[in-house]
Amino acid sequence: MSRATDIVVIGGGAIGGAVAYYAARKGLHVTLIDQPKRGRATSASAGGLWSLGESVGLGCGVIFHKAQLDAGTAIPGNGPAQLPPAFLDFAMQSNAMFPQLAQELRDDVGIDIELERTSLLFLIFDEGDEAFARTLWKDCPCGRQLIDWLTPEEVAASEPALTRELRGALRFNGDDQVNPYKLADALRAGAIHHGAKLLSHTEVVGIEVFEGRVQAVQTSTDRLPCSIVINAAGAWAGQVGRMAGLDVPVYPVRGQIVGTQTLPHLTTACISTSDCYLAQKHHGEVIIGSTTEHVGFDVGVTTSAIQTLCAGAIRAVPALADVDIKRVWSGLRPGSPDELPILGPVDGLRGYLNAAGLFRTGIVNAPLTGLVVADVAAGDPVSHPIEPFLMARFQNGTQTVVDEATSMRQHGMASAK
Repeated sequence: MSRATDIVVIGGGAIGGAVAYYAARKGLHVTLIDQPKRGRATSASAGGLWSLGESVGLGCGVIFHKAQLDAGTAIPGNGPAQLPPAFLDFAMQSNAMFPQLAQELRDDVGIDIELERTSLLFLIFDEGDEAFARTLWKDCPCGRQLIDWLTPEEVAASEPALTRELRGALRFNGDDQVNPYKLADALRAGAIHHGAKLLSHTEVVGIEVFEGRVQAVQTSTDRLPCSIVINAAGAWAGQVGRMAGLDVPVYPVRGQIVGTQTLPHLTTACISTSDCYLAQKHHGEVIIGSTTEHVGFDVGVTTSAIQTLCAGAIRAVPALADVDIKRVWSGLRPGSPDELPILGPVDGLRGYLNAAGLFRTGIVNAPLTGLVVADVAAGDPVSHPIEPFLMARFQNGTQTVVDEATSMRQHGMASAK
């Protein structure tokens, strides 16, 4: 039997790593259980820190909305839904933590997470794009101080590789990028640096509960007594919740992605269109994503989706027509019924905390998620309000949100590109 530990964090992706990192920095005794699974969300990310863009529906949001229009399941003239101000506030604060976090991780463990000041460009091809862009320009929740409306000439001057068949673009300043793999590696290493214990390639098989309190986590080889367990299991958070007798409404959402061969500098900004998004990474690969598919834990790829993503990328950056594809893959995002995180404690079970349901914003929200969940675990004042993100919002009167989302997925209303 292992010695007692204060906290067991289940899940070693970017979110679990961030929780373990900030908890260890607070001096808590942390055990991080990492069972790398094919398709976990960190592998599905381009590493976009698109706090503003994602909150107004860019990235995967506008791509998915276009797919719904093509399938006849969305109303023409409406753009993708914007997330509530509480989410934007959370994401913006988390994004602002990255410069300091990047420096700390570089100093502590020598890993560069490749934080790049890129901004995010939404390309305006046609009347529909322009109508959506004008809505954002007029009603953006952050005001216009972080958004620039670029003319076609300004787009061409700032990003010469982009197509000239544009009516313009919106630039979202501060929506930058990191390397998601290096971020997750650095957070795990940083947690260890501050005293955490890592159990790699270890499977959790049960959570022991007695009289309404978590007592221990059972792995395939050991029993880990603990005072707090934190569910940061990504798309598998629902399964981990059931081990503790909870119905955590998290489900996998597949995203298919294309990676090109290593290329010379093509774009400075990250690019968002209604067909795809593109992010050229520090090493030169261009990441092209991404679908939004409710297909369970299937991590396969489809010819039709890859072709559609590539066509969208060529439409935006014509030079990509002559570029080789190096790899195609998919990842499973941890979806939630309202697309908002599920954080913090739950009613009726002491010693259990969620760090789940980050859907497509796990990378940008990792620092603040890790900090606030560590705050709760340590009994410290919480660095940012988490009331809008408690699991209690899905209970009682709001249960219909879960029921409607489940029905939509079962009837195939949420489809791939």
